[in-house]
Amino acid sequence: MRKICFIIIVLVHCSAETQTLDPEAIVNVRIEGDENTIFEAFILSKVKTITTSSGGTHRCDGTNNNASAIPVPTMTSSLDIAVSQEGFTWDGTYSTLYDDYTIVRIGNTSRTSSKFWSTLVDYEFTQVGGCQQKVKHGQHLLFAFDGFNKAHFLKLETLNSIVQIGDSLTVLVTDGRTGEPIHSATVGGMLTNATGHAQVTFKNLGAQRLKAERSDSIRSNTLVIMVTARK
Repeated sequence: MRKICFIIIVLVHCSAETQTLDPEAIVNVRIEGDENTIFEAFILSKVKTITTSSGGTHRCDGTNNNASAIPVPTMTSSLDIAVSQEGFTWDGTYSTLYDDYTIVRIGNTSRTSSKFWSTLVDYEFTQVGGCQQKVKHGQHLLFAFDGFNKAHFLKLETLNSIVQIGDSLTVLVTDGRTGEPIHSATVGGMLTNATGHAQVTFKNLGAQRLKAERSDSIRSNTLVIMVTARK
């Protein structure tokens, strides 16, 4: 007797959103104020409800304004976690029309009639409100004061993060949004050239922090260079 076997294939449909989005995400949060860097570190972002003095208490989990079908970490929830972790505050008004917050102050830097807080993910301007902007593992979140009026968003890079004392290191400054090399930016007391490069010499042992600045631009990310004794 011949046996006839049937193979039943069950197809399970998973949306792209449920496959790629998690309830928690480790992200880098950087807050560039008017005069200094307010915060820069990796945090564990989560789904949460937010309370501000001007906006009250509301959910901020990606489902705002029906942007996401499931609760996820967001741009603004990441901000809220970062400031509470560091011990300073932020404030935002809440719009029932957009079901979202608008940032009015982070730390001591408040928006004005012509200068606002802008938000970027991996150097790209966000297109939705902060409670609608989903974030994922490894992304770099930037809160930049007066970003709309700045010429560049500086990005600082190097090929080596360990040097011996007295040695020089080549760094590169570009516009994080366009990749354009940025000249005349200051890094470690040195100015970048036409190709965006500068040579920085290290005279102190231990972890040394570098940041690129130019008056018409948003400051760069921080590079930590470990300076060791000569062998």
